[in-house]
Amino acid sequence: MSSSKERVFVTAASGNIGSGIVRGLVKKGIDTTAYVRDEQKAEDMFKDEMKTGHLKFVVGTYSSIDVFTKAIQGHTRLFLLVAAAGTKPTAMSEIKETFAKIAFEQGVRQIVDLSSAFVTSYGRKGIIGYIHTAAEEKLWKLADENPEQRSLVVLRPGSFMSNHFMHDVHSIKDSNIFVSCGLPSSPMTWIDTKDISDCAVAVLSESVEKHDRNVYDMGAEKLSNEQRAAIFSKVLGRSIVYKQLSMEDFYKKVTGSGMSHSFVYHFTMVASKDICETTTPEIAIIIGRPLRTFEEWLRQNAKAFE
Repeated sequence: MSSSKERVFVTAASGNIGSGIVRGLVKKGIDTTAYVRDEQKAEDMFKDEMKTGHLKFVVGTYSSIDVFTKAIQGHTRLFLLVAAAGTKPTAMSEIKETFAKIAFEQGVRQIVDLSSAFVTSYGRKGIIGYIHTAAEEKLWKLADENPEQRSLVVLRPGSFMSNHFMHDVHSIKDSNIFVSCGLPSSPMTWIDTKDISDCAVAVLSESVEKHDRNVYDMGAEKLSNEQRAAIFSKVLGRSIVYKQLSMEDFYKKVTGSGMSHSFVYHFTMVASKDICETTTPEIAIIIGRPLRTFEEWLRQNAKAFE
């Protein structure tokens, strides 16, 4: 990929995944545009990358259609990430369809979409599966309208290791426990957002033809709640215990924190059923290294739980 001929547009560029993609692309010498809400925050985040001359910012939101339409001109690749939790169920698919349609019409050849392993394992069953499946269906339709000029690649990761910052960090810090309604032996497959970013960078920087129409499920390590507790205890140097709540108590606890019925019901439904059908060590072929383990991720972020 020649940085003089191609430019990559990255949405949600200041998030965990987007920022990793921006840094990875710029490190490769690829001209990159970061789509951000807060330019000052982005400038503080990407100080080193700005010095290279390969990075510029566009300030906008998912509703800034005119801004995006102008900004996407001249780009050949698009990384598309839309966070739609808490909005109406059709919001994600509507935003992705709008952005993808504009991008393809403006000459973008490849879209790399961040979806979810729920699409593989659950399809439209459950609100998260519905949201991502509906979005994917619209993107595939757009790509297949002109398959010679439009390429689509879909990443379907399992549970983010960084989700522990939202759901478990406070109870671990304050009470040395984390809770859910799944059995202690219930497994879940986890993925580090760095692995997702590195996979996207590889796809966005290699030939369009190499990855065209591929769907990459992503899961690094399958762990039970008991196994996670053991890893927390080992890394943090104190006893961390998993506590199983009844479904009713779990539902009340999480809805009480402000999460919607549909999302909490979905998490209750899958608490004893893994999101991913299996782990995916084969992703190492794309990123050039093994996927990171939960212990590796936790050692890097241990201070947040102390």
